[in-house]
Amino acid sequence: MPYLGGKEAVRELRRALSNPNIQSDPLRYRNVVLKVIRLKECDIWGQSEVLRVLQRYRPQSEDELFDILSLLDSSLVSPHPPIMAATLSLFLSLCSSLPAVSKAALERVRGPLLAACGSGSREMRFAALCHIQLLLRSIPGLLGEHYKRFFCSYAEPAFIKRRKMQVLVELVNDENVVMILDELKGYCTDVNDDTAQAAISAIGRIGRSYSDKSLEILTGLLGLKQDQITSAVVQTIRDLVWVCPQCSDTVSSALEGCEEVLQDCQGKQALLWLLGMYGERVSSAPYTLEVYIDGVRSETSLEMKMELLTSTMRLFLCRPAETQDMLGRLLHYCIEEEGDMCVRGQALLYYRLLHCGIEETRNVLQGQRSDPSMGVLIGRPAEPISQWVSSFNTLEPLKYCSAETEPASRGSPEHLASVLKPNTDLPDNLDCGQLQMVHSGERQLDQLTKTWCTAVPHCSPQNLHAAMQLVNIQTIAFSPSHSLPWKAHQQCSADGEPRDVSTLRAFLSVLTTVIHTLSSEMA
Repeated sequence: MPYLGGKEAVRELRRALSNPNIQSDPLRYRNVVLKVIRLKECDIWGQSEVLRVLQRYRPQSEDELFDILSLLDSSLVSPHPPIMAATLSLFLSLCSSLPAVSKAALERVRGPLLAACGSGSREMRFAALCHIQLLLRSIPGLLGEHYKRFFCSYAEPAFIKRRKMQVLVELVNDENVVMILDELKGYCTDVNDDTAQAAISAIGRIGRSYSDKSLEILTGLLGLKQDQITSAVVQTIRDLVWVCPQCSDTVSSALEGCEEVLQDCQGKQALLWLLGMYGERVSSAPYTLEVYIDGVRSETSLEMKMELLTSTMRLFLCRPAETQDMLGRLLHYCIEEEGDMCVRGQALLYYRLLHCGIEETRNVLQGQRSDPSMGVLIGRPAEPISQWVSSFNTLEPLKYCSAETEPASRGSPEHLASVLKPNTDLPDNLDCGQLQMVHSGERQLDQLTKTWCTAVPHCSPQNLHAAMQLVNIQTIAFSPSHSLPWKAHQQCSADGEPRDVSTLRAFLSVLTTVIHTLSSEMA
């Protein structure tokens, strides 16, 4: 086999390893593999391709495996990132059943990866950062002591700065949290709006574990009175308080005066959600909402109007004397003058719900204020290497979009938490001739189904669909409203299962109230 650096050597290697005569002879096949491993005449591209092709080979014994690993050890710390990445991919492929060896290999490439992050090529730096994120999923503390290597320089492009900030969030610990937060604070006033918003969002994610330090920075940024910064901070605070309800007192005291700075719809929506949830702690909450209600005729955003309706209703439940008049004016406008059917429908729902009484309204609107079950971002359990090894040294990590890269403007957090992923296991045709309560406990299935069918009143598909959404039961699939029989598949999650009929009846009473309000005629 000629050792002609580059393409010729790779072609010869492929032909040799694909030759049936060589494949049928284990000893001959092994000799070809060992001969190729010692190949040094190939250029960087050729050596990377050789290492990729070698992933097809499986050693016949553990001794042979360690012989191959010893021969490849020098390539694992190669100064050339393509060779290092291809060698590590081969290591992880051969050592899939030896987690200790795989972990040791990951620790050995720490130096070459850090060197690649300082490469003169922007593309190489970006690819190295993306692959570092993969490694941190299995060894979170792999680069903890080198966190300063991921501080951003002024001249770096925005896409590299964002990736570096994502890595910094993963590297936070008790020793470096102050330094990292101070560094991120400096990026919050970057001339690039995307970079500034990414830095504010990163501080918010760190706040899931270090809430006091993060909130001190976020509330300080509100004092700059800049539109883009204030909007990003309010959205970040909204997401933070949803995960960490213990921050609500600090957040409530920091909201005063934000409405004077906010200009974009996403920031206003976040402020309205916070005022609706924690308005009883914000002295100026009714007056802030009144400003938005007075300007509702000139408001063009559908999301803003719907958020304003919900926030005003929630504030009315805790501060009725100050909110009653403005709520009446808002409902009158949305029902009588609003042209959008979504806004008008929501206003009608709230109007009819109020006719059922304050307690029924409170049961429907005052849901959970936070979702601590989302847990903290820092200190997540390490993932097995097998979950991402197939994507290592490919383009997949470069397009990988994690939860941390999502924009802050994504609507109310309780709406986001209720979104279910599509269920690909569902059949194409859902045969549900009548409404039934399907329960996992076989002993009480008949009793629960009977209670469900007798308690739920007859109503139109549209009203039932809207009622289910309001009590946080999501519709996965449903047939057109004119089809007979009408079929729907719905799902919800709860902390526990309703083991007794009384629990089910309590839920059905709320659902029945909602259905009646939707079905009743306007006075």
